Amino acid sequence: MRTIAAAIRFIVYSNLFIALCAAAYTAKTSLLLYGSNGSLSVNGIVFCATLLLYCFHRINKKKFLTLYENAEERNNWMSLHKSVYHTLIPVSVALLCVQLFFMPPRMWLVFVPAGIVGLGYTYPIVPARGGWKRLRDIYWLKPVWIALAFSWLTTFLPVVYAESVSSVIKPEVLFIFFRGFLFIFVLCIPFDIRDRAFDERRGVYTIPVRLGEKKSIYLSIILLLFFVVLLVIQLLYFGLNTHIAFALFISCILTAAILPLGKAGKPALMYPLLYDGAMLVQWVLIVVSLHI
Repeated sequence: MRTIAAAIRFIVYSNLFIALCAAAYTAKTSLLLYGSNGSLSVNGIVFCATLLLYCFHRINKKKFLTLYENAEERNNWMSLHKSVYHTLIPVSVALLCVQLFFMPPRMWLVFVPAGIVGLGYTYPIVPARGGWKRLRDIYWLKPVWIALAFSWLTTFLPVVYAESVSSVIKPEVLFIFFRGFLFIFVLCIPFDIRDRAFDERRGVYTIPVRLGEKKSIYLSIILLLFFVVLLVIQLLYFGLNTHIAFALFISCILTAAILPLGKAGKPALMYPLLYDGAMLVQWVLIVVSLHI
């Protein structure tokens, strides 16, 4: 059991798990539009880019941790396994460069904006009084940037690879993008609840800092209702497959069911496994729906 637990911690805390979830969420777009998991290279680009950015973020965040925060499980693991991050970063950079080199030039129109948002989330790029700010430090917009970068990259990258750039404004593509934005935004809320004390001490006014835990969860439920509204509109007026619609609805219900679990003080592993894992669950449900 200790070996299994250690393996799970490695996969999650090294950021391999969130990278896998991001790749699956990219494959989800191809499943919805083309009935297959799409290009392995495109999914690999998202995997490597996510791994790279999250490893950078973890290393940078380490500088701002207090002694108490440093003793928390996920931060302590990071301190004890710095070599993992220092290995994964150059490996992901190398793989990312190789994959992008063989991609059509139009792919950069999607990749670069998402990369800028990703880097700006960790490093200060926004001019402000007394210096520079990171995107995550601007009011309550922290989950907006994550949701925007994730939904942008995982929706538009496979589309632009398979079709022309103009295809991103097709209704079926925009439905995927906006649903993805809402879904990822909702998944960010429990992490912000977990980090509420950390953010509050540093003057980062996230949604849980502003509203508290309970109201933040209510807001998440409301956003999931908007997800369902978009789903129903596409089902009724834009020819969405009934089985796929049901799979997406189930993923929405499951996500709503686990939201109340996202309270401060819960085991550190729970958050990525439950909430990042929701992307993986949605992909699995869509795969199953296509084979019914």
